[in-house]
Amino acid sequence: MKSRQITVIANWKANLPPSEEVALAKAIAQEVGGALQAAGRPANLRLLLAPSALGLVPVASLLRREYPEAGVEVAAQDASLNSAGAFTGEIPADHLVGIAPAVLVGHSERRRDHAETDEVVGGKLARVVAAGLAPVLCLGDDLPNAEITARVTYVQAQCSAAFAAAERAGCSAAQLFASGLVIAYEPVWAIGSGNPASLAVAEAVASGLRNALNREELPVLYGGSVDAASAATWFGTRAVRTGLDGLLVGGASLSADRFAAIVRAALTVTEPA
Repeated sequence: MKSRQITVIANWKANLPPSEEVALAKAIAQEVGGALQAAGRPANLRLLLAPSALGLVPVASLLRREYPEAGVEVAAQDASLNSAGAFTGEIPADHLVGIAPAVLVGHSERRRDHAETDEVVGGKLARVVAAGLAPVLCLGDDLPNAEITARVTYVQAQCSAAFAAAERAGCSAAQLFASGLVIAYEPVWAIGSGNPASLAVAEAVASGLRNALNREELPVLYGGSVDAASAATWFGTRAVRTGLDGLLVGGASLSADRFAAIVRAALTVTEPA
């Protein structure tokens, strides 16, 4: 039986200007390309870089033009709630077609800094799916001292609210699943803190989401103070995988060496093509 796909996403946020994003993408493609070749180019590993809006096109162009063998894709960090039109500064999901096959939706920093409610997140999910792109729905609790059951309940409710809003925007749960939806669990209290959630918490949330949505195969990633030193913990082994399907990496992805080390950890549980 084919093993579950692992997805590793580098979220560069607004840390670098486009020229430095291109240089970082080049360095990552060179390091990762060699690692993938040595591992027999596993078919069940997907790698995406999420540069800034200004860096999307140059990074995508570089990867496709100079490093197609690396198989690294790009993801957008966000998309507009609006369709194409007179919306200054917005990036409609339709305009990402042919550039970024996946889009982050509902990241905690968007919710915090731009007052994105569950209704907005659901509307964006609908826009992304309608454009034929795969959404990466970001969910997370802000309960640093809560019991695991409270975290699971919180994230389940957040997910349900986003799905309901997407439904009101014309996108059914079936359409979300068919789009290639991935969920990323990012506890707000862990992001940038240097103190990630425990594997037990992340696995409990992943299991709770799959049970609530009745989708045993739903891909769930973890994000929040992920680093190379702890990467292997989130994947398990080839014989005994964890309940997670990859990582959404923030600060550690700003270093080609550190991100490549995370990818090498993922390779230990993949299977050659």
